[in-house]
Amino acid sequence: MMEFCSARELQNRTGHSVYEWPLVVAKEVMDNALDAAEEAEAAPDIAVTVEPDAIIIQDNAGGIDADSIAGVLDYTVRLSSREAYVSPSRGAQGNALKTILAMAYVLDREFVKAADPAGVTIIESLGVRHRIKFKVDHINNQPKIVHTTAPSPVTVGARITIKWPAKQILDYAAAGFRRLVESYVWFNPHLTLRGVWFGQEFVNVKASNPDWEKWRPRDPTSPHWYDEARLQRYLAAHVSRDRDLGQRRAVRDFLAEFRGLTGTAVRCKILTEVGCSHQSLAQLFGVKRLNRESVARLLAAMKKYSKPVKPERLGIIGADHLKQRFLAAGGNPDTFQYQQRKGVSDDGVPYVVEFAFGLHQAGLAPDGGAPRVMRVGEGRIALVGQGRVFVTGANFSAAINNPFRSFGSTGEGLENTLAKVRANANQPVICALHLASARIQFADRGKSSIILTDDAEQPDD
Repeated sequence: MMEFCSARELQNRTGHSVYEWPLVVAKEVMDNALDAAEEAEAAPDIAVTVEPDAIIIQDNAGGIDADSIAGVLDYTVRLSSREAYVSPSRGAQGNALKTILAMAYVLDREFVKAADPAGVTIIESLGVRHRIKFKVDHINNQPKIVHTTAPSPVTVGARITIKWPAKQILDYAAAGFRRLVESYVWFNPHLTLRGVWFGQEFVNVKASNPDWEKWRPRDPTSPHWYDEARLQRYLAAHVSRDRDLGQRRAVRDFLAEFRGLTGTAVRCKILTEVGCSHQSLAQLFGVKRLNRESVARLLAAMKKYSKPVKPERLGIIGADHLKQRFLAAGGNPDTFQYQQRKGVSDDGVPYVVEFAFGLHQAGLAPDGGAPRVMRVGEGRIALVGQGRVFVTGANFSAAINNPFRSFGSTGEGLENTLAKVRANANQPVICALHLASARIQFADRGKSSIILTDDAEQPDD
């Protein structure tokens, strides 16, 4: 449980240094807010406010109930039960809110050097104000949570306030934080977003298409997105939860969670073929040891009696919206280019890649918009002029840093690819790259580097 209570461990869990923690907060809370709005079938409307001592994010989704908050506060649960669940939804960490609650405590202890360090987070939703004070009981060596409630005027959606004790870290992260938050409007045509930093508005964008649709968090997962190892982990999570709750889930009920398998007739075919018509999930999985053969037969039958999901069902941002964002960023309309690739990988996982590219208006100036060197004294120099605008994301979530660091067998990442066409960081170009995929593999625990392979085939169209 103490793994959340030091800067080193939180850096390992989030995949980012202390000086990027404000960006981690923004990404995780905004991902949750967007998913929750789509779950509630509402066009997301999010406000991000940063004050010298707090980060505040408010949404218009369905709200956070008391049971969900209680789950976040339980630090004996280390892993998300949905870790093996496959879906093209946002979300980077299974324990995102757990790490965020601990951040202010760690900063108060290791940066502010407070005598009695504590981190305070306030969650307001459904008319209730939850004040969560995170401390550490050093005698028992475990987190100590003080949770109090009071009435709140927030009845629609949720407002999360993270008290931030180290202003110097906010100052350091300012540019990256604003860039990250604004990046979300590139990949979410249905998003209305306003951002204020220390009293100054830095983004105010209305949704270009409030009715835009993508694969929603409530849409059922597909059997075709699983391999045996992942299905084993997902089954294990179900069996473990059922055991904790003292219940026995039938295999037929488990099948109903999957796309194309909700019908009674199709489930009967699968149960008969696998030979588990009257078994519980725990019996199929194995009482004393894992029954790999039964799990493999179940997965094969689930795929046999269901149809794969077409890539376009994941959601397509589209040229019109990306061009709108390109122009808002100062792009020249005559240079705008858009490409889209969609297909299915060898293991049956659909994907859509969208790329937008063009020149900033400054790139058409006589000097090509290249940054100029200006001496500012004491031997220091500064670059002035328009540099590259570079936006990346996956599954409709903006990336803190470029996650496309390596492309398959070539080993080259997006930065090297852009440099080859003279689109490095100093050039006046605007480019956006987005990947939607039912299953994204990451190279690191913080899920900041995506593993891309070369086994994907493109359709003729």
